[in-house]
Amino acid sequence: MKSLALFGAAGLTLLSAGCVIVDADVDEHRMRYSEDAERFYAADIADNEISIRVAASGCTTKEFFDVDIDHQGGDTFEIEFERERRDFCKMSQPNGEKLTYSFAELGLPDGAKIILKNPVGR
Repeated sequence: MKSLALFGAAGLTLLSAGCVIVDADVDEHRMRYSEDAERFYAADIADNEISIRVAASGCTTKEFFDVDIDHQGGDTFEIEFERERRDFCKMSQPNGEKLTYSFAELGLPDGAKIILKNPVGR
C-alpha cells in the first residue's frame, strides 16, 4: 500500500510538472540589436534615468559616447549608445564604469518607454 501511494505521488508530480523547451538557435531580440553596438556589462532604466555599466580603464566618461535616439511613436524611443572614443588609461576596472543619463538630458519625456539597442551582458 505504501508503494502504491509513492507511485501515485510520483505520477501526480510528473503530471503537474511543466515542460520548458529552449530553442538555442532562435534569438528573438537579435534583430533589435545593432550589429556594431557597444556591449554593456549592465543596464538599468528606472526613475526617468538610464544607467549603463561599460568597459573602462579609468578614463571613460559620458563624453566618450554618442547617443542615437529614434522616436518610435507615442512615448516609445529606441536608444543606442555608440562609443566615440576608446579608453586608453591603465587603471584596472574589472566591473567597468557606471554612467547615468537622465531622460531630461537626453530630451526624453518622463515615463518614456525605452528600447535599448545595445546588447547587455558579459
